[in-house]
Amino acid sequence: MVERLFRSERFDVLTVPADWTMHGKMADILLKQQIVDLAVDLLCWGSEVLCMTFLDLCRDSKCTWSRHEQLMPHIPGHFSHGTIHCRTQVIRAGLETVNVIQSSLSRF
Repeated sequence: MVERLFRSERFDVLTVPADWTMHGKMADILLKQQIVDLAVDLLCWGSEVLCMTFLDLCRDSKCTWSRHEQLMPHIPGHFSHGTIHCRTQVIRAGLETVNVIQSSLSRF
């Protein structure tokens, strides 16, 4: 979705594929860290960087964290572990972050 938007506005798009064969299930986390590192590099090179976190609820029926505190107390459940992990890495790296929440989750 974001890639299509940026390409339609004629922005350069860097593609960073996950290596599922080499890293298995860890490929997703490693990919997200690669992207965070790339964003930090781009910032150091003088680019403007804004990270967007697309928050979605954890849908794992076996999740043992179901009672953990979430970002929006008025909505039951908690956000996806992978997304929150990546968001934490982005914030720790000092990058500006915008949270994008599905309209079906918003009850303001």
